[in-house]
Amino acid sequence: MTTIRVTIGVLVYNGGNTLRRAVESAVNQSHRGCVIHISDDGSTDNSAEIGRTLAAEYANVTYTRQPQNIGPPRNFRFLLQQADTPYFMWLAADDFLAPTYVERMLSELDRDPRLVTCVSKVHFIRRDGWSKLSEGTYPLRGDVVTNLAKYLSSPDDNSRLYGLHRTEALRRAFTTDDFLIAFDWSIMAGSLLYGCHGEVQEALIVRDLTPNDAYMAMIREHARSWLERLLPVLPMTRHLIFRQRIPLRLPILRALLHINLQMHLMYAWTFHPRYAARVGPRLQRHLLWRLPPS
Repeated sequence: MTTIRVTIGVLVYNGGNTLRRAVESAVNQSHRGCVIHISDDGSTDNSAEIGRTLAAEYANVTYTRQPQNIGPPRNFRFLLQQADTPYFMWLAADDFLAPTYVERMLSELDRDPRLVTCVSKVHFIRRDGWSKLSEGTYPLRGDVVTNLAKYLSSPDDNSRLYGLHRTEALRRAFTTDDFLIAFDWSIMAGSLLYGCHGEVQEALIVRDLTPNDAYMAMIREHARSWLERLLPVLPMTRHLIFRQRIPLRLPILRALLHINLQMHLMYAWTFHPRYAARVGPRLQRHLLWRLPPS
């Protein structure tokens, strides 16, 4: 009898066009000890029909429809809370896995007990056909301060969120605060308090690439105050300092300042270009800081 070691949580909201591809890429993993749980965040397209059909077709697939749209952070949290396996990963409905993805990540995690997360390189594909490799899967195998400083200085696209994780460490790292912007950065930063992150050099997951202007628009729509619009990652910063209690060492503080200024400028250039042109050169000097050697 196959031992179930991995839960794959599939997140969907109006993703009916790609949901079957995502789920079947999880079902067809070479590692057979996986269960798949689809959480539908109140979709208004045909996602519910497809999700229920997939659960009927495959014995290891479960489908849950949220009674109303609860938003990404709560949907991520719901799937993690439901898992009862030692390893867990999220999979977005518009992404898909190579057949050996789980097997390769699990092998690395089993081999190195220091790792709490392992991710492969990620192949991004945009809807117009343009593609690139992710810049956000680099390994983090140093001490806690070095890893946090490096990650927070350059979280990039944070594709490591879709790696395979040790479930308990991920639960401890998950934000308890209800903020949307950079909640995923806070999770991965928090996980570094409990171990390191590994990377497999082969690209074994394909992700849909969200345009940067869509991310900036999300900040404008979902920020809870004018201050959070101007400083989009301030909630994440508060959470890491006061909830996760990350070490307040100089390299980490500099990295947090760097990412706050960087996101402030990105938002300003999108929606307030005259202001950004006036203050940008002065702030840019801060963005040229480099962390001291580890």
